[in-house]
Amino acid sequence: MARFHPIYIRRSDGKLEIVSRNGKVRETNEPTTDQLDQKPNRDGVSDYYRQVTPDEMKHLDWRRKLGGMLARELRLQDTAVMLVAFPENYRLYEHVKRTDKDGKTEVKTKMHAGGGNDRQDAYLYGHPLGRRKRFRSPADFFPHLLWLATDETGDHDNCGCKVCSPEDLEGIVPGAKAAKPAARQETTAKASAAQDMMRQSSTQSAQQRAASAPKSTSPKPNPLPAATRAEQRDDQIYNMYVYRLGEVVWFRKDAAWGLGLVLSRWKSDSRSSYTVQPLSNPPTGSHERYSIAVTRSNDNEMRPWLAWSVPQYTHPGLNNMADPMTFENADWDGMLQGRYGAGGDMNVDGSILAAKGVDASYTPLHPLRTVPSPSNPSATEAHYTALYLGAEKVWLGDPIRLSTGTDVLVLHSIVEPQPPNSSSICITGDTYTLVTIAHANPDLPTPAAASANPALPPRLTQDLAERNSRSVSTHRRASYWKLTAPNTRIPLDRVKGRWYEASLLLPILQSEEAYEALAHRGEVSEVGGWMNGRGDASNANRDARLPRLVRADVRFGDRRAAFGRSMPAEARVEGEAAASPPPSRPAQSQGGHMGSALVDPALIDPALAGSGGGTNNANEGLDIDPHFDTAQDALDIPPGADDQMDSMQINGAGGGGAGIEEFMDLDNMPGFGQDYGSQSQGYYG
Repeated sequence: MARFHPIYIRRSDGKLEIVSRNGKVRETNEPTTDQLDQKPNRDGVSDYYRQVTPDEMKHLDWRRKLGGMLARELRLQDTAVMLVAFPENYRLYEHVKRTDKDGKTEVKTKMHAGGGNDRQDAYLYGHPLGRRKRFRSPADFFPHLLWLATDETGDHDNCGCKVCSPEDLEGIVPGAKAAKPAARQETTAKASAAQDMMRQSSTQSAQQRAASAPKSTSPKPNPLPAATRAEQRDDQIYNMYVYRLGEVVWFRKDAAWGLGLVLSRWKSDSRSSYTVQPLSNPPTGSHERYSIAVTRSNDNEMRPWLAWSVPQYTHPGLNNMADPMTFENADWDGMLQGRYGAGGDMNVDGSILAAKGVDASYTPLHPLRTVPSPSNPSATEAHYTALYLGAEKVWLGDPIRLSTGTDVLVLHSIVEPQPPNSSSICITGDTYTLVTIAHANPDLPTPAAASANPALPPRLTQDLAERNSRSVSTHRRASYWKLTAPNTRIPLDRVKGRWYEASLLLPILQSEEAYEALAHRGEVSEVGGWMNGRGDASNANRDARLPRLVRADVRFGDRRAAFGRSMPAEARVEGEAAASPPPSRPAQSQGGHMGSALVDPALIDPALAGSGGGTNNANEGLDIDPHFDTAQDALDIPPGADDQMDSMQINGAGGGGAGIEEFMDLDNMPGFGQDYGSQSQGYYG
């Protein structure tokens, strides 16, 4: 049984009763009396709301998803958590609609989440603005919950949920933005949005309110860095390439999936093709060879490294080591002899070890200039154009996912003191947060329009334009990127990974049909919620009783060096040149840090190849823990799918406990229920 730790939300702004705007009428903060009436009409149709009790599966499901998202944002990675209850005075109601004929519920032929009911949606009531400001899903409520849990001031202006930021003025001025205090003024879209409000306003009083709004004290964005390399320009074009040179990816190999490095890529008839070098263990005998590079000509045959959680090792003894192996100090000899359990596949485990090591690495590349350090005139600092950060590559001008909600940082500088030392690099840029507002007129531009955001990367504005086109027509609301902090300087451990376009990656992670269903409802969210963060693989599948591993960022002088002997020596990323040599890796420690102690493969007796419990040609499939939840389970499940989750199981398998990684492990991804062992070319499936 997986152990869920309880979380209590001490502060709440929930109200059971509110006072109307005129101050004369009090109303309960719940569905109306008519909506609570369960009596069917003369046609046998019952259309009503009912309160969901804490012991019902839907109530548990909401609290489990919210706990998972909260734990992930607050980096509570040692165990799985669940809300004990909603914040005080917040109550969950279910909208039920069903048709009864001859005393029996008429079951519709269409498929939906309500089972035998025509509909069965859930809504959370309690926001101090009243019953009209209900929350439709756990993901809808989560920003408000995060504000309640972390903001000590209790100022609703600091909340980024759809209700609090900004206030919805659609009922007063159709399509208008709210006039807010100076602390919450909009960024570069302020002038354009203010003009929109004036054009949409139909009354003189609304115009006067807009004119009397406080003058903006908004921060100013920095200009977007210009692309200086052809590859960089390609990576800044919307819908050009999903995967980048030098990145670690999952790739489909027959019926299973493997891990590899993108060596080259090209376009042919608008289709992207990639050369991928599979990762594996070093050959343990003269008769063994590395797998050859493969070509994949469909983005759907690949996934970003952070899209799926790393599976368990096939050698059972590797999974619960207090001081785990790294690729450099792996006991390949012991695996061959079966010291870590029988039936394991060294190619599979070698690729996992290699990918985990790369996930903890970084490499600056394409130097721009070296200048005196502002903080130390006797020292210098180097500026770079790009950075390999774990499995991914980022360029100046790229948006980067941060550890705070859906915030992104537009990268403006990559700076490293000279000479370099471990974890000394810093990145600087402008920080933005995603804000949703009312937008009633689809013929008018939204604040997210590219013309109003010249400092934003085109990929950000084009992705949001696609998503807004759906949400404006369906819900009369639009989102835009709001500048919150220019010139933000952050260390590497605050970076989750590079940002991906939801309109391009979600159809790959889900399916074209599932994405189109979301888009048709105007409910496409940021894709970052479906992905892991850099470093999450360190503690994946690790027994909760063992100490948590702390990622040690390791600098490599060039990309090839980060992969060591996990691929052929001649394998190189297209267009890459060696940089400065890296500092030595940190030694293996007892404190739970990931380190290395290089083992010379020449010390492994070739006569042991193929003997013992390990193998490089195993036909065994990889055993995936069946209790893992999917990333979708921790997000806003669209109507028609949400209630199908009511049969969730809160039980685990084995002694590994239930970590936060479980919310991101896609055990149902294609190929992972099938043979994962080496069946051809000594690799996956």
